[in-house]
Amino acid sequence: MVLFIKKRFIIIIFIIMCLASVVVGVNMYSKKENKVLIGGSLESVECLVGESEAFYEDIDLEKYFRPSNLPILNDNKDINKFIWESENVEYKNVEIPKEYLKSPENTIINYFSLLREASNPEKDKYTGCGSIGEGKAPYPIAYNFFTNEYKEKIKYRQYEDSFKNILHINLIKFKEIPETNNKELKYFYEIETIQGSESGIGYFAYYYGYINLVRDNDVYKISNITVTPEEYLCAPYHSWFYSGEYSVQIKYGNWCNLIKGDPKVEINDYVKDIQFDGTDGKEYKIEFFTLTNDYDIEVAQFKKNSANEWERIYLNPENCLKNK
Repeated sequence: MVLFIKKRFIIIIFIIMCLASVVVGVNMYSKKENKVLIGGSLESVECLVGESEAFYEDIDLEKYFRPSNLPILNDNKDINKFIWESENVEYKNVEIPKEYLKSPENTIINYFSLLREASNPEKDKYTGCGSIGEGKAPYPIAYNFFTNEYKEKIKYRQYEDSFKNILHINLIKFKEIPETNNKELKYFYEIETIQGSESGIGYFAYYYGYINLVRDNDVYKISNITVTPEEYLCAPYHSWFYSGEYSVQIKYGNWCNLIKGDPKVEINDYVKDIQFDGTDGKEYKIEFFTLTNDYDIEVAQFKKNSANEWERIYLNPENCLKNK
């Protein structure tokens, strides 16, 4: 009888504790949601956490990650095995297999394939409902895609910290830009990221830039990366600069008086080439890449040579303004 009473007492205490935790949870929830966003009271969407093999087999999870329908280019899933094998290995001791670095394109795809599932949450900025992707595990590996010289410029801790609040990365564009410098290769790239917010929702942010690579023995390593955030409210309100057609007419026509007749526009996917006859009797081509925000970014200039081939040139239209 005494044993029964003790068991009953323990069960009652357990129920009370559960109810108390629910009440505390509700109070915490209420405090957390005492915010105003876009003129209204902020409410959270309930997130049910669970796993099911059937769920993952029957549904294409990619549709949950992104709004864009552009194909994802950093899709080497074999690299996940390398992440698991290198878990808890200090960045100084990570060795990248040559197969991941055998060509410039291979290096870029595998570098961003590593970073695709990496996440570095920042305090008070969040999204999701639990752990996200591979956490910080990919960063020590990705860092070793850099040349030793570039590692001297960007130390590991600075590299890892640069990904704060970056929770997912999709490589959506990359293309080589011909350069006259044979020592380095240059590629344009654009990425789509998911980031957290103080409101508890994820948002998409886009970045573009350039990656330089050098050949190191039989592999290609990254010698420099630039990153530029994309914004959406400059061109529609203020600027002609982000339209390739206007940019060519103003910079090469009005500023430099180099255009004869009407330029011709050729568009192939996100590549926009604008060709024109020059007042100097030469033929010119200005190449732009169109970003997700629809801005045209000038990436290269060309002139027809005596062999009727496009030759990379380097013009600075701002010099024309200085000379006027």
